[in-house]
Amino acid sequence: MASRTPDWSALASENERFLADRGAGAERLAAPAAGPGPAAHANAAGIREARPRRSRWWLRGAAAAGAVALAAAGAATAAATTSAAVPPLAWRVVKQVRQGPNGDFTAIAAVGAAGGWAFSGDGSAAPAAFRRSGATWAPAPFPGHSDERIVAAQATSATDVWAFTSNGTRSRALRFNGRGWSVAGSFSRDIAGAVVISSTDVWVFGDQFQVGGVLGTWHYDGRTWTHVPGQGGLNGGSALSATSVWAFGGTHVSHFNGRTWTATSVASLLPPASPDHLNDPSVMAMYAQSPASVWAVGNGNTEDDGGPLVVLHFNGRSWSRVAESDVSGTEYFGQVAPDGRGGLWIPVPAADGSASHLMHYSGGRLTAAVLPVAASRITVQAVAWVPGTFQALAGGFTHAPGNQGTGVVSVILHYMR
Repeated sequence: MASRTPDWSALASENERFLADRGAGAERLAAPAAGPGPAAHANAAGIREARPRRSRWWLRGAAAAGAVALAAAGAATAAATTSAAVPPLAWRVVKQVRQGPNGDFTAIAAVGAAGGWAFSGDGSAAPAAFRRSGATWAPAPFPGHSDERIVAAQATSATDVWAFTSNGTRSRALRFNGRGWSVAGSFSRDIAGAVVISSTDVWVFGDQFQVGGVLGTWHYDGRTWTHVPGQGGLNGGSALSATSVWAFGGTHVSHFNGRTWTATSVASLLPPASPDHLNDPSVMAMYAQSPASVWAVGNGNTEDDGGPLVVLHFNGRSWSRVAESDVSGTEYFGQVAPDGRGGLWIPVPAADGSASHLMHYSGGRLTAAVLPVAASRITVQAVAWVPGTFQALAGGFTHAPGNQGTGVVSVILHYMR
């Protein structure tokens, strides 16, 4: 995914208008608190003001000052009351779709603060697309095939939305130009992940676990797809720009500087490989926040259950492990999203019968997010940040407790007030 760093100065005025516009707008990022202005410093320094003359007007002035003080106190009380009435940020189910036992939202992309796309279907039927407009998610035409599922979705604007499919042997890249969907590329192997920088700068990566050979790495320049030799082990990534693309594969992360790819091993930071070869520690997702802040999510991929989970961080010089959790689950390639506050959302779907989790990383800790449905009854598979806000979108499905094949309902969740 291409990184979008918030513009604090532009967002500050939006944040100030939030309470007045909370029904129509998104929860905005707040700018860092500013220090006191010149007038405040002057008051704190004790600059004297001219002393008023004591005349019959003095009492009237005192009364007026008292009225102003009372009005200010009343305004402060009203502001406190309004602030207390603002609901907390929380995950909420905003769309439910009954599509049979195989229906689930597998990919989701945000388009600005009020738009988005979500895709459902597990490959037993043609995938369905839903388009967001404010608080509404509505079905939208989509040229899906009956044997494919959407494995990744990204958008750079309302007129540049991409969806990537897979059917176990072949895959496609589709693009929405604001009017309709068209096929931008077809491949003979599975796509595992993608990075969309612009309509003329797209990367796709193969699935390292595909039997019979992997797709490898391909680049699209707006006209032609070109295979990139020597990078067959990459599975997905994230980009800051055309000359700063990060990707992952197995126990390595790689960086593209516009000319060449350079790989770095992070094996020592991942959960250790077991002597009996019953796990497969790997990097599963990345998010490039800035040149001095790149995140990677690793999974021990223990046989049957998956896990444990680790979060790695690159500070511009070196990689380190900043958090770990014993949570089990087999995370999908590429599924991680920023939370707008320096943290991360990480879906960790579990195997049948186990509880799934949406993990939240913040301040060196990994915790399970509080969802509107019990962990044994919901599986979150995809997540996307709503740019310029503290909000996020997620897709998955609800089901019977401990049974992912019964009572299936596709759901879209929204982290919002």
